[in-house]
Amino acid sequence: MRHNFHLTGHAFRLRPVDEQDAAFIVALRQNASRFLNTGPASAADQLAWLERYFERQGDFYFVVEAIRRKTREGLISLYDVDSRNGTAQWGRWVLNPGSSGAIESALLVYRFAFDELALGEVRCRTLADNFSVIAFHDSCGLQRTGAPVMIEFDGKQRPAIEHTLPRAEWPHVMQRLDRLARRIASSIDDHWPSAKVSP
Repeated sequence: MRHNFHLTGHAFRLRPVDEQDAAFIVALRQNASRFLNTGPASAADQLAWLERYFERQGDFYFVVEAIRRKTREGLISLYDVDSRNGTAQWGRWVLNPGSSGAIESALLVYRFAFDELALGEVRCRTLADNFSVIAFHDSCGLQRTGAPVMIEFDGKQRPAIEHTLPRAEWPHVMQRLDRLARRIASSIDDHWPSAKVSP
């Protein structure tokens, strides 16, 4: 949906996706890992997808930007927002190769969910063979819900691991992620290498 939420961290920020990001989204997703659904193959197709997204309620799509370098570093979303039950899922998470924005982009999307939208629980689902992202969620202090769940991936059902973060655990997870984000931000200087995907 069209929204005007901006979240700023120590070294990275989130801003709403807009039409000018279409070519960037295509290029970034085409260079992404095999664990990301195949998306639109052209900027025109991506623009058509964005037009549908802008009309969809409960779906917040962000560009991850490096504050000092003023570069687009990746994408992240909070979607399936259910205000009545206070739940949502986050995903569509992809970063430029070499970006240091993983921790802070996760921190900011959780901050958005709990502090801006006042949700009670956020979940994320990761393909069961995407071991590095599963380990990331584990290291953040999220809880696995149990046995793998099945999700649709490129038209096929595949097993995935579901993690949840309830509001009661958010302050503890926030402190952990914020501490790490501060450490990363302090190590970044003007010569920080970051691969750039150009539209």
